[in-house]
Amino acid sequence: MKKRIIFSISAVFILVLAFSFVLSMQKTGVAGGGQEAFQMDGSTLMKYLGSSEVVYVPDSVQVIAQGAFEDNDYIKKVVLPSKLTTIEYNAFAECDNLLEIDIPDRVTKIGSAAFANCKSLSDVYIGKSVEEVGSGIFAGCTDLQDLDVSEKSTTLTCLDGVLMSADRTYVYQMLPGREKPFYIMNNKVEEIGQYAFWGCNNLEHVILSDKIQEISPYAFSNAANLKSVSMSFAVTEISMKAFEDCGNLEQIYIPDSVLKIHETAFDGCSKLNFYTADGTYGGMYAKEKSISVTNTPIYSLSYAEEVEEDYYQAIKEEKEKSEQAANAPIEIEVGPDVMGYTTLVGNHAVILMDSGAGEVVSGANAQWNDELKEMAKEGSVEANAFYGVDTLKDVVIPDGVKEIDKFAFARSSLTSVTIPEGTETIGYAAFYHCDNLDEVAIPDTVTYIGDKAFAHTKWLENWYENGEGDYLIVGDGVLLAYKGKPEDYKIPAGVKYVACETPNS
Repeated sequence: MKKRIIFSISAVFILVLAFSFVLSMQKTGVAGGGQEAFQMDGSTLMKYLGSSEVVYVPDSVQVIAQGAFEDNDYIKKVVLPSKLTTIEYNAFAECDNLLEIDIPDRVTKIGSAAFANCKSLSDVYIGKSVEEVGSGIFAGCTDLQDLDVSEKSTTLTCLDGVLMSADRTYVYQMLPGREKPFYIMNNKVEEIGQYAFWGCNNLEHVILSDKIQEISPYAFSNAANLKSVSMSFAVTEISMKAFEDCGNLEQIYIPDSVLKIHETAFDGCSKLNFYTADGTYGGMYAKEKSISVTNTPIYSLSYAEEVEEDYYQAIKEEKEKSEQAANAPIEIEVGPDVMGYTTLVGNHAVILMDSGAGEVVSGANAQWNDELKEMAKEGSVEANAFYGVDTLKDVVIPDGVKEIDKFAFARSSLTSVTIPEGTETIGYAAFYHCDNLDEVAIPDTVTYIGDKAFAHTKWLENWYENGEGDYLIVGDGVLLAYKGKPEDYKIPAGVKYVACETPNS
């Protein structure tokens, strides 16, 4: 009897050990290759040779070496250890089935092409400590439309499908899965990284920041459907293979300021036409390379503006059709003592009042007011937030808003706007074609106003007709408009930023 009991206990013990071993194998990622699947050099993972779909990198790993997971088509998810600090060049490149990756908070460096050509990658989180980012880290990741960056990061952010520095002065990379056909670059951007727009095949039209001085090597290379590019008079150099193999690039505006274009800058651009002036470096380069030229001495914006507006207009119209179909008015029977009836319009309950029954209460107005308050907590009125909204009249933007982003109120029914003290930036076309806007209060804290921010508003048109002086200066020394003779134009003392097109440009 004792022998049987001892045997039974031993059998159970062996089973427990076996089960624990299997769990351990799964947790460490050695299933499908054993412990030898991880080739280590101290705390550096040199190579993973396993075939697991879900890989748990050992807790001791601090560095993932160059090409450690490269060309592994088995993995779908890799769980990285909390002690990890460095992901080297090509570490996960060509992992065709990799779906998601979370980069831990201790990681400070992501090497160039770290996740290049991971075609299925669509879910990415970047921790708070990344300081060094190589070029083209997500190049060729055609399913990646957006990614999340830790709110605690002081170095990185992702805006509108573009990974950039937190202060928005440096563009690391447009994510290749970004679907919009246009990109109007934030005017804070001063530099574009190499391979920043490489292989972004949805991109068709681009307007660069007014602060860009150099188009970096390979910046737009292999953007197969890119059609037009505009740049400002800040640009002086277009570098090696900057637009290589942009086979559909037809229109590029080369300003007089460009003094150097690399021999290979436009290799493979068979449809190219330069928009430039006679006698400029761009004109001479075009002649030497047999590139067709359209003479234009004045800087012209590309089609990106029209395409962007058409894009959001189409979204608005599609949304309206959808709401009308899905939310046909539902009338609710009410008694004689009730002032009106409720109807559902665009997912908002709106009380429609009987004549003389009392003051109209609009659910839509309450909606946009609440949205503004929420945006104030984040410090920004979002791009296109109230584009085309036809219920706006007098808007007081809440305290806390530092930025009013592009097209925020464009083509809305706005009649007056009060911008709070503390606001610093009014973005491109923020109030564009607010045809009824005739009262605007801009505080002294505003240091930047983007192109066409108040174009086609009564307020600006009234100034052109009746305003005093030839210069409209607002905010903290922002020259918004000039209406004098070109030969008399001279930037007044105290102007810190010129937001209008100058008569001689």
